[in-house]
This record gives sequence, C-alpha cells and structure tokens, in this order.
Amino acid sequence: MSRFEIDVVAAIIYNPQNQLLITKRPEGSHLAGLWEFPGGKVEEDEQQQAALSREIKEETNLEIEVGNLFWTEVAEYSMKRVNLFFYDCTLATKNQKVQCLEIDDFRWVEKNELKLYDFPKADYKLINHLMG
Repeated sequence: MSRFEIDVVAAIIYNPQNQLLITKRPEGSHLAGLWEFPGGKVEEDEQQQAALSREIKEETNLEIEVGNLFWTEVAEYSMKRVNLFFYDCTLATKNQKVQCLEIDDFRWVEKNELKLYDFPKADYKLINHLMG
C-alpha cells in the first residue's frame, strides 16, 4: 500500500485576552479525543488561507482574520504524510461564541496551559515554541 500526502491548515487564534483557542477532535475521527489547534484539510485548488477560514467556520462558526504563516511541521503516519501549516489568526469581530459544530469541545487557554492538554505528537514542537 502506498502512502498519500495531504496539506492541513490550522489556526493559532487569539482572543482579546490573548488566550489561544484549542479544540478537541471528535470521536470517530483520526486522533479522536486529542486537543488541537482548529483547522482542516486544504481542498484541491483551494488557497490555504481560504481553506482555514472555511474550516474554522464549519467547525466552530467563528469568523477569523487569517494572518501570516507562523509554523510548519510534517507528521508521518503509516498511511499518510500530513503537511501542517499553522497561521496566526484573530477573531474578525469581538464577542463571537464558539459553537461545537464539528468538534467535541473547546477551551480558551493561556500559552503556559497548553502543556496540560494531550495534543497530537506533531504539535509539540510548536507548543514548546509558543510557550517560549
């Protein structure tokens, strides 16, 4: 069997209190139950920033402003290679409420609280960098 490759975008979303949004992967999904920076797959012929805005809207109903590419990482699994692209993001408007549309849960956390949650292995270099 050959492995396939996918591009995934994820948002490092800051709220006005400078907290980060993390979301819990839904049951039945790859890496279910782990926490992550929200996002998803880039569709064919889709720009990464557009994919990220779409995925965040689909998962949480948040409108975001996608900023600069902040971090890249590669995750190797038995059946696939995942190219991860993490973007700095902010809420497009204040007072938006996260809705659990395609996620099991969410938290707004301080950077130093990230280590209290179980993330996919590929996210830990980024987390260590964010925590300084």
